[in-house]
Amino acid sequence: MSSRPVNQQGDYDTLIDVDAEGIQISFYSMDAIGLTMQIHYIRKTVDLGESDLEFHDFHTGDIQGKMPPSGQGAPFNPEVLDDDPNRVYSIWTVRFYQQFFNVDTTDVAQRCVYALYPRVSFVETVGDNPDLYGPFWIASTVILVLFFSSTVAGAIASHLSGVRYEYNFGLLSAATGLMYGYTFIVPIALWAALKYYKSDHARLLECMTLYGYANTIWVPVALVSISPIEIFNLPTVSNVVRWISAGIGYAVSTTFLIRNLFPVLNSIEAKTSKILLILVVLANFGLALAVKVLFFAYSIENNTATNN
Repeated sequence: MSSRPVNQQGDYDTLIDVDAEGIQISFYSMDAIGLTMQIHYIRKTVDLGESDLEFHDFHTGDIQGKMPPSGQGAPFNPEVLDDDPNRVYSIWTVRFYQQFFNVDTTDVAQRCVYALYPRVSFVETVGDNPDLYGPFWIASTVILVLFFSSTVAGAIASHLSGVRYEYNFGLLSAATGLMYGYTFIVPIALWAALKYYKSDHARLLECMTLYGYANTIWVPVALVSISPIEIFNLPTVSNVVRWISAGIGYAVSTTFLIRNLFPVLNSIEAKTSKILLILVVLANFGLALAVKVLFFAYSIENNTATNN
């Protein structure tokens, strides 16, 4: 039996049903726009002497939520399911790590400003979207700026002293270990301590985000350490400027950390909370001291200027 489709916009499936009354041939199609279902059928009675061909359209309405909308009748794309925010991905997939980098340049710049001027709660600003993108690139930037600033400041000091400056590429390795270690290892240790003492508010990603953005201050500190006072051959004054800039960096970063970590630390036993708070302050002081001593202290020996 031949037949013609009533609807020319999509593909048709055919269903043949044989019963005591006759043969029913149904044609039906799925319209991808809203999944509108249209059914067309032909019924022919068993009595071949009396044929009755009928065409009927049944419009069942729109069914939403089964297929993605498409104006050209595009096939269903199962990859759309990957956008489900509640889906849990394996740690061996790229999708798992994308959630840690779900920020743009505007978000990172705004968070850096809040880290430099900690007048609002950084945790509330970040909300449910902490990231590792900013901490990684901030630490990487601080590493390069520290090495560059230290090299330039040392070269200026040696030139004014009339001695040869020896480049110390070991400072680059030192800066890498110092900044990456402080950015990622210290917050992991803090988080582990908080979990050990049964803190319900400890979040590893939030701790790493806080420590990462706290390092923002060390970029201007390193640049200021290339003191133009060196030009006037006043090494003592230049050294004082570097100590002051390191102190400011320590004060800003410590204020930022304490302001945002205090609610979490306060969720555990009071004595333990005070101990952890002191350790946070001391660890940050150690970073500030290392920045000053490792990268901005110079000595002139045997007509050669080097970084201590």
